[in-house]
Amino acid sequence: MSTPMLVDEYWNQMVTVALLGTDRRDPPEPPSGGLADIAADDPQPTPSQRLLQQVAATTVVRRAGLLPGEPIATVAPPADDVRPITPAAATATWRRIISDWPVLEDEWVLTVVRVGRRLAPELVSPLLARYRTDATRHARALVAAGPLGGWMIDWSPRLACAAKQASNTPAVVEMVAELPSLAIVPEFEPLLTAAPAEAARTLAAGLSAAQFGTAHRAVLVNLLARIAPASLPAVAKAIGRVDASSPSIGLAFALADLAQLRYHMLTELESA
Repeated sequence: MSTPMLVDEYWNQMVTVALLGTDRRDPPEPPSGGLADIAADDPQPTPSQRLLQQVAATTVVRRAGLLPGEPIATVAPPADDVRPITPAAATATWRRIISDWPVLEDEWVLTVVRVGRRLAPELVSPLLARYRTDATRHARALVAAGPLGGWMIDWSPRLACAAKQASNTPAVVEMVAELPSLAIVPEFEPLLTAAPAEAARTLAAGLSAAQFGTAHRAVLVNLLARIAPASLPAVAKAIGRVDASSPSIGLAFALADLAQLRYHMLTELESA
């Protein structure tokens, strides 16, 4: 049997002939051994056929002569996490939140943790990357991700927290489980804990009468992001019916969308 070096040289010669064409150069003579035996046992009538025959045979010889490489180190999987993952639909909800209503991001992640779930694998990398410059949010995402979060950071250090304040400092750890406070003017504060019907009636009346306008948008958004969840369905329904002739109709539609999305995200994560 020919040595590996002879087979390699023969292969290179055939590649040259193939590039030049058999009408300009004849195929090389096969080295002694199995390749020569094939040519002798099954002679081909034309140079191109002889070349193809030897290319096929040499390919088999080259593959058969390969030795296994060094074993690749086995990648240890992340530790087990018995918590159920977030529902498949929650991934789409999260993407809508960060696109339309990022004011709900913190509550979404905290709800994942509160209800005993963990992030679906496809969300771990996006959340860690999104919050890498915010120590508190990054630490919160790691809690929601579980062992998979630390495992992914080990393999992709760019997902690690880049904030100056370390994620394990007491100040950060203390804030991980708390929703950040939002600015809400004193006149709206009673609505945070008011009965659902009262909160809905007050907001709908103010929007219908144009008492709440563009200047109130930021504080009204903050209000609906922190109002008691039980009030959300009634509020969304009431402000969604604001008179279309009201100057505040655009604001009313936006706030109704926020209330509906927040209620949806909470019930979606809390459902079994």
